Amino acid sequence: APPGDLARRYDTQVLREYLLEQDTHDVRPMRSEFIEDTSSQQQPQVPEVYDLRPRYFRMLRLLLGANSLAYWSAVFYCGYAYSLHVAESGTKALPPLDVGLLGVFVIGTQSTVEFAAAACLLQPARASDARSACFRAWDGAAWLTGAGARLAILLDVMCLPLMKRASSLLFLLSASTFAFAIGIFVLLLQMRLLVGLFIGSDNFSYDKPDLFFKGRDAHGMLDGVPIAARPPLNRDEDEAMDGLHSDRSPPLNTIKAANCAHFSDLLMLHAVLNRLYIPLSCQETQEFTLSATSFSRCFCEDVVQCSVKFFFLMDCDMNLLVLMSLLLSAAQAVSSCFYASTSSMDLRSIDDGMHD
Repeated sequence: APPGDLARRYDTQVLREYLLEQDTHDVRPMRSEFIEDTSSQQQPQVPEVYDLRPRYFRMLRLLLGANSLAYWSAVFYCGYAYSLHVAESGTKALPPLDVGLLGVFVIGTQSTVEFAAAACLLQPARASDARSACFRAWDGAAWLTGAGARLAILLDVMCLPLMKRASSLLFLLSASTFAFAIGIFVLLLQMRLLVGLFIGSDNFSYDKPDLFFKGRDAHGMLDGVPIAARPPLNRDEDEAMDGLHSDRSPPLNTIKAANCAHFSDLLMLHAVLNRLYIPLSCQETQEFTLSATSFSRCFCEDVVQCSVKFFFLMDCDMNLLVLMSLLLSAAQAVSSCFYASTSSMDLRSIDDGMHD
């Protein structure tokens, strides 16, 4: 019937109620589906955080201490032995066989022990979640990046005798850069963090340099928790994410072990600790430390050393060790910056989506 006939036969109010009932009947299923979708999206999957067992912490403490002692002893010995060889044979001399074998043995042993320790740390996750009990693809990238960083430091030390023999200016630039970027911000911080592992009340961290000597600051503590381990304070703004925060105190021993592993360039070990044993509320500090140290080493050490080695090859002499060190430093600068600029949270969500 035409609209005019309907208007004459039915009251206007009855027609309006009929049309409104038809509209609500069609929209109700779509609205229920939309509510289900939004409710499922508003409940993110919170990854489980495991407690680091005391025996695992003691194992990590001994491993990190032995690793630092063996690595730096090998670095100093290789540099000294190669300097004697350069003094006898000149700038074209390659490292002696014992020096090369010692360097390969130390780097290879470090990588093997790091892999074994990371595998041991995955054991508590096997009982609850099969996906957490295996290595991720990014763990392999961390393993290679850490090994490359340790090898780059070893080659930089071995290049110093060549710089000294060829040019005093190049030696001054290379040695001063190495002493500042590696001697202070790697070796010194690594030794300080190792000391903190054996002192339970020590709260020194990378973002709290004022605690380097005193170790503990009563004014910077909140219920026994250092500032570096505090969760975010803007809880009122992030009420929707309350389920992601844990009310328990942050694991201080785990955070100290992860920081020491990072400054020891054991990046696979640091990645596993960060993923399984450190709460989400503390991972922002870990990512800040990783980014700050990686980019500072790239621009303060790798870029400068690449320039010095390039001028050595162009103006002084061609040496295969310097050429290999130049290529490794350039590759390490790119890989470390790429690794540090990639958020672990984004990678975790990608890996979980692939497993699902």
